Amino acid sequence: MVMKGVTADLTLNTTPDGFDVTFNGDKIFQHTPDDPVVWLGYGVANFSERHGNFQFKDDLQLKVPLQNFTVVVLEGDLIQLDLTTDDDPTLSLILTVAWTGANRLDMNSSLQYSGSNVYNRIWVRVWAEEEESVWGAGEQYTYLNLRGRYFPIWTSEQGVGRDGGVIANVTDIDGDAGGEYYTTYYPQASFLSSRKYSMILKDKHYMVLNFTDTFRHEISIHTTSFTAMLLQADTLMKTVQSLTTLLGTQPVLPDWVVTGTTLGLQRGTDEMLLYYDAAKNAGANISSLWIQDWSGTIQTVIGHRVYWNWRWNQTYYPGLDQVIQELLTNDGVRVMAYLNPHLIESSEMFQEADALGYLLTDGAGDSFRQDFGGFLAGTVDLFNQEAFDWYRDEMINNMIDLGLSGWMADFGEYTRLDMYSKDTTTYDSEERHNYLPVEWARCNRDALSVSGTLGELVPFMRSGGLGSSSQQLLAWAGDQNVNWAFGDGLPSTIVAALSLAVSGMGITHFDIGGYTTQAPAIMRSKELLLRSAEYAVFTPVMRTHEGNKPSSNHQFYSDQDTLNQFSRLTQMHARLLPYTRSLLQDLQDNGTPVQRPLFLEFEADVGSWDVAYQYMFGPDLLVAPILYKGT
Repeated sequence: MVMKGVTADLTLNTTPDGFDVTFNGDKIFQHTPDDPVVWLGYGVANFSERHGNFQFKDDLQLKVPLQNFTVVVLEGDLIQLDLTTDDDPTLSLILTVAWTGANRLDMNSSLQYSGSNVYNRIWVRVWAEEEESVWGAGEQYTYLNLRGRYFPIWTSEQGVGRDGGVIANVTDIDGDAGGEYYTTYYPQASFLSSRKYSMILKDKHYMVLNFTDTFRHEISIHTTSFTAMLLQADTLMKTVQSLTTLLGTQPVLPDWVVTGTTLGLQRGTDEMLLYYDAAKNAGANISSLWIQDWSGTIQTVIGHRVYWNWRWNQTYYPGLDQVIQELLTNDGVRVMAYLNPHLIESSEMFQEADALGYLLTDGAGDSFRQDFGGFLAGTVDLFNQEAFDWYRDEMINNMIDLGLSGWMADFGEYTRLDMYSKDTTTYDSEERHNYLPVEWARCNRDALSVSGTLGELVPFMRSGGLGSSSQQLLAWAGDQNVNWAFGDGLPSTIVAALSLAVSGMGITHFDIGGYTTQAPAIMRSKELLLRSAEYAVFTPVMRTHEGNKPSSNHQFYSDQDTLNQFSRLTQMHARLLPYTRSLLQDLQDNGTPVQRPLFLEFEADVGSWDVAYQYMFGPDLLVAPILYKGT
C-alpha cells in the first residue's frame, strides 16, 4: 500500500511487515523485521582524557530491534509511525517525518516505556545506495569520502600523526596523543550525500556516524531521542548552499586580513620588529603581525608555550601599545594575538575567576585544575552567563582596547565529563563537552558585537561543532606536523578545508609549514615551508607559524633566498584581493564555500567525487598543490 503526502512528494510505502519512506523519489528509510530502522539499547560509557586526547570504551549491555510498526498519522505531509519490539512489550517509539517546505524534512522520535529495562542508546538506519559517496562530518583530515568508515562526533585533540600512536611513540610524545583517522577538533553531526541531500543531527551527545555498510548509514547516539533535518536540492552545490545558509553563513572578512600575509612572530617587541623589517625590506606584502606570546611565555616539555593569563605582559613586550598604533598609522599593518578559554593556575586571571566562581569545577565544587602538558589550568565556565560576560569583557578590556585586530582563539576540546558548570540544568556532561566549542565561538563573537568591532577584527578558531559556523568568522586547521605526511602533515589541511566546506563552514586557513615539531624526527624543511606557502596563496588567509620548537624549523627569515621567494608569494596573494573579496561576498550572500571540492563545480564528472588533494578556489581557479618532497 502506498500512502503519499498531498503537498510534497513525501511517500510512505507499506507492506504487511515493512515500509519505505521516500522524499522526492529518493528513499530515506527502508524497514523490515530483519533490518529495522530503529534500535534501542543500554550501555555504560567510560571516557578517559589526557591532554585533550580521549579514550572511549562502551560496555553495551542491551540492544533491541524495533521490528514492528503501526501507521499512526498520515495527514498532509506528516508521517507518524509507532515502532515496537517483541523484546519489551512496554516500549513504544513514535517516529515522525514531516515536510516543512523548501525541500526540507524534519525527523524526530519520542520514546515511552514502563518496563524494567532502562534505555540510553538509539541507533537509526538511513537507507544508502551501493555506489553512494558521503562527505562532511565537520573537519576531517584523512578521508574526504567517508564511505567505508565510521566517525565519532566527539571534539578532541586531533592527535600527533593520527596513526594510532606510531609517530607519537617514535618521537617520544605520549602515545595516547597519537590520534586516529577520525580524531578532530571540529566534528559535526552532519553529512552530504551524492544523492543530493544533507542530513543534520541535532543532538549534542556522543554520536557515531557509521558509513561502513553497503546499503545503510547507521547513526548511533548516547540518548533515546532522534532529531534530524534533511535538506535536498537538485545539485550538490545548492545542497551545500542550503546547509550553510540554514546553519548561518560567515560574514565577509575585512580586506586587511585577506591581503598579503600575517607573519607569526614571537619573543618580544624587538625580535618581532626585527623580522618584520626583514620581510618588509624584502618586499613582502604584510597585513598583520601575529604574536601569540603577548601575555608571556612558559617553557614545557612540549616546547615554547604561551603563558595563559590574557593580559599584556609589558616586560616581555615593552611599548606594545605604542608599536601597535605606529604600525597601523605608518604602514597599515595590524597586530594580532592569542587566547583560549583556559587560565593557568596561580595567574592573576585564574585567581580572579576562581574567587568569583567562574571556572568549571570538580565534584566537590572546587575549580578544576586540568593538566595541559607541563602546567595546570582552569576552564572558564562559559555555560554560566555571568562567567561568559566576565570573559567577554576581559577580551574587550585587555585585547580590543589595546588595539589588537584579532587573535587565535585556541582550544575548546578538553572538557572532561567530571568537570561541572554552575548551570546544572541545560546540558549533561557529554553535551557540555561537545558544546563548549560553540559557546567559545559565541563568546568571541559577542566580544566583537558588544565592542562594535564586528567586521573589523578577526578571531580565528580550530575547535567547533554543530552551531559553531554561525558564530565563527574564520576557522583554522589546528596543529599539523611540519612534514609531508598525508595523515597529519601538509596534505591533511586540504581534506580539512574541503570537509568543512560541505559542512557549512565556508572559510578556513592553516599554519604555513605546520606546527608540531619533534627534533630530529619531525622538523620543517625549506622546501616544505615554500611549498606550503605556495598553496596558501590560493586560500583566503595566508599566515605563518614558527611551530612549537622554532629553532628546529626553517622559517621565512632563515635565509635571504627563502625571504625573497616568500615575499613574492605574499604579493601574489595580495593581487588576488578583488577575486577573494567576491568569494567572501558569495559565501555571505549564498552560502558558497570559498575553497570547495571539485565535485561542487563538476558534479557530472563522477571521478571528481574522490579528488581529495586538489580543490577549487572559487569558480575559476583549480588548485593542485605540490604535496611530495623532491617533486
